Amino acid sequence: MTVWIIEPRDPLIVRDGRPFGPDPGVRAVSLAFPFPSTTTGALRSQAGKDARGIFDPSQIERVKRIPVRGPLLVEWDTDKERWDYLASAPADALLFEADEKHPAIRRRLAPLPLEAEEFTDLPEGLTPVGMLCADPRKPKKDAPAFWRWERFAEWLTSPPDESPISNDLGHSGPTRESRIHIKFNASRGTSEDGKLFETSGLEFTHGGQDRQTLSAARHLALAVEVRDDAIPHPQPVDTLGGERRMAVWQRGELDLPLIPASLAEQIAQSGHCRLILLTPACFEKGYLPGWLRESRHGLTPQLVAAAVGRPQVVSGWDYEQKRPKPTRRLAPAGSVYFLSLGDDQEAIRKWVEATWMHCVSDDAQDQSDGFGLAVLGTWDGNPVQMQAGEEGNETA
Repeated sequence: MTVWIIEPRDPLIVRDGRPFGPDPGVRAVSLAFPFPSTTTGALRSQAGKDARGIFDPSQIERVKRIPVRGPLLVEWDTDKERWDYLASAPADALLFEADEKHPAIRRRLAPLPLEAEEFTDLPEGLTPVGMLCADPRKPKKDAPAFWRWERFAEWLTSPPDESPISNDLGHSGPTRESRIHIKFNASRGTSEDGKLFETSGLEFTHGGQDRQTLSAARHLALAVEVRDDAIPHPQPVDTLGGERRMAVWQRGELDLPLIPASLAEQIAQSGHCRLILLTPACFEKGYLPGWLRESRHGLTPQLVAAAVGRPQVVSGWDYEQKRPKPTRRLAPAGSVYFLSLGDDQEAIRKWVEATWMHCVSDDAQDQSDGFGLAVLGTWDGNPVQMQAGEEGNETA
C-alpha cells in the first residue's frame, strides 16, 4: 500500500454547497476540511490518466473500484524531517476554559446509567452519554479541532476521567484565507462595475497566518492510502478542489498508524470498545450504523451509546452521469460509538484487527470512497454514576 501526500500550493476551495453565481458581492465559502469524495475523486482522476496526463474515459469503471482510505491531516515535523498524523478531536472529550479557581481541563464523556424511574427518547434503547462530574464552566471556545496522533493514541488506550490540557494537544487545522476578486477590462484598464466576488479557501499551514511569517509556519497536507499500482502515471502537480487550484502529489515514506500495542488484548478482555470515526461516515439511518452491527468474525457488535456531532451534508457532481449526486447526511469525523462485543476473546481479536483503519459506512461504494475510516479505543463497558461537581451542582 502507498500513502500519497497531497500538499495544496494555493488555498484549497472545497465548496460548502451555498449558491455561487454571477451576482455582485457573492461569496464562495469553503468547508473546514475536505470530504473523502474530494480527495478520492482527485486520486481516481490521477489513476485514469495516461502518460500524457490525459484522462481516458474508458477507465471510469476501473478507477471507481479503487479503494481509498483518507484523507487524514498530516503536519511536517522540521526537526524529525517527517510527516506526522493528526486526528479529528473525539466527541467523547470535552475541554473547559480556565477560570479564577480552575485550570483549563479535559473531561471524559461516557455512557450514564438510568435510574429506575428515568427514561429517555433515545431510539433502540441507547444509553445517554454525559460527563462523569458536573462542571459549571463553559466549554473551551478554541478547542483544537485536530489532535496530534501521539495524544490521540493515549486517549484511545487509557482516557483519564479528567486531565489538564497539554500544550501539544493539537490545533485548529488549515487556516481560512479570503480573497477579493474583480473582473478586469483590459481595453479600459479598469475593473467592471458589479463584477466583484470573494472566495474563502484553506491555507494548509498552521502557526503563521501573517504572510510575512509564512516561512515559519508549520506545513500541513492531506494523506490518502491506496494500493501500490493504483496510479500508473502519477502527475507530480495536479488540480484539487474548486477553481482548479494546484496541489503537489508525492509518495509519502510512511504508513497509516498501526494499532497501539496491547489495545486489541485490552478490548478482548473487557468485551467492549469505543469506535471513533476519522472521516465522516454515511449510514442509511443517519447517525446509526448498520453494516457495523452485522455479524462478522463470529460476533455481532451491540451499540450501547453514541456521541455524535451535528450532521454534515455532502453532494457533488457525477461526471459519468452528468448530473448532481444525491444530497446525503454524514456522521462527522470524531463521532464515538460505544460497542459491546460479547465474551469470545478470539473472535474479538479478529474483529479488532479487521476493523482498525478500515471504513465502516453501510454501502460498499462509500467504504471504497473512504467514508467512515475508523479506529478503536478501550471502554470497560460499565455505565458510570455521575457525581456532583465542586460547586455543589446536583446530578441530573
